[in-house]
Amino acid sequence: MGQADGAGLNDACLFFGIATLFVFLYNGTVRMFFAPFTVRMERRLRVKLYDRIASLSYEKIESLPQGEWLTRLNIDVQAPFSQPVHVPGAVCAIVNICASGSILWLINPEVFGLVILFVAPHIIASRLVIARAMPGLNKKALESAAKNAGELTSFITCADTAALYGGQNYLMRRFELSGIDLFKAKMKIIKWNSLNAAIMPLFSLSGYLTLLIVSGGWIAGGRMTFGDLTAAFQYRGGVLLGSFALINSLISIYSSMAGIRRLNETIDEKAEE
Repeated sequence: MGQADGAGLNDACLFFGIATLFVFLYNGTVRMFFAPFTVRMERRLRVKLYDRIASLSYEKIESLPQGEWLTRLNIDVQAPFSQPVHVPGAVCAIVNICASGSILWLINPEVFGLVILFVAPHIIASRLVIARAMPGLNKKALESAAKNAGELTSFITCADTAALYGGQNYLMRRFELSGIDLFKAKMKIIKWNSLNAAIMPLFSLSGYLTLLIVSGGWIAGGRMTFGDLTAAFQYRGGVLLGSFALINSLISIYSSMAGIRRLNETIDEKAEE
């Protein structure tokens, strides 16, 4: 269907070019509006958090190390906005999946079913296993970063006292141990991200081989042409890229939840009467 149709091919190429321009325009528009929005929101959140900390009682401020407050004012505030794949990435991914999936459904519903058969479990597994573990792991990493920042602050502010009483090695050792704890916490996050990167080819290649074997039988039986299969693979690629981007965005969002909860805890603290 549609073979040896030069005019149809030209129309398809023209449509593809226009659609590509609209996709780039859409992505650029989302990024253009989101980038200044994140800068403004980060500024407002940092000012609000600073005002809240300044209104706390002296006993409450002294109950936590200085590095903890610095971490909340910097890393925790930046976490929801600093990730390259976050809410805009998830929005673009969902649009990509819906558009590519709809066209693939119109081309061949059976191929669409085979593609979703491997894409849906991948998204669900990443959501339930990888993304769910990220808030706890990131919380431990933030706590380790706060401890490390506190030890560094003590190392600087107590430098003259340590030099007077010969305590430089003691302070340095504490800073080294906190750095090792931070390294271990970060490595756990990297291991889970590596697991996510490892299962991506597992699902995508399994789906590719399954579709190739099944469609080979359809082509041999005359139910599908090679051109239809080539088009199906192209739109399958769009669904896969969208699913990968959606998974990465979900993991990024869940990772930021630990910092957001810590910010909420600080903002909900009772101010000094």
